[in-house]
Amino acid sequence: MKKSGFTLVEMLVVIGIIAILAAASMVGYSRVIKSARRAKNQELVANVATALTHILSKEGMWPQELLNGAAGGSGKLDKEAAKAFIRYKLLGLSYNMRSGAEGSYTLVGKDRCGIVDAEAEAVLKRSKSATESTRVPSGGTVGDHILGYAIDEDGDGITETQSFGNIRASAVVWSAGPDGKVEYELRGRNDDVYSWRPTQVVK
Repeated sequence: MKKSGFTLVEMLVVIGIIAILAAASMVGYSRVIKSARRAKNQELVANVATALTHILSKEGMWPQELLNGAAGGSGKLDKEAAKAFIRYKLLGLSYNMRSGAEGSYTLVGKDRCGIVDAEAEAVLKRSKSATESTRVPSGGTVGDHILGYAIDEDGDGITETQSFGNIRASAVVWSAGPDGKVEYELRGRNDDVYSWRPTQVVK
């Protein structure tokens, strides 16, 4: 009498093949997610730099929030500096306006800490209690993932940055990348994202 079905060895081989395929797809999925976040960060820094240039061209001068934040050649687009974008209805930031207080905005939701990169945004969306000191799985804290910026304060067409040198642009923006460490200090991986090209750096 002939038995039908799989032997134990055949079952183990099938399970092994499934495990290998699952592991390969997880590695591929992880790479796709990293690539998508990097592309999102690149788009974000470009859009923020464009929005900063728009504010300057519309007003002819920088709003005080941006000047205060960028004092010394570099700043962060934290919840105070980001308020400038709300007034000009740029970047679609989420906010509440206190009644009776003109220009008194409070950032809410995923924007409550300011303008952050894709890694920190995922943390802020997942946890309503997350703050700037909350750890980000890829490295650093939410505060480390707030976008950095510098602006051309004297109107000569060159932005003097504290750490990147002089850059031919009205405004520059950068993201520290997944590790939350900016490359110029040689503490991070080469995963930072910048709004300028190397050819814009003044030598």
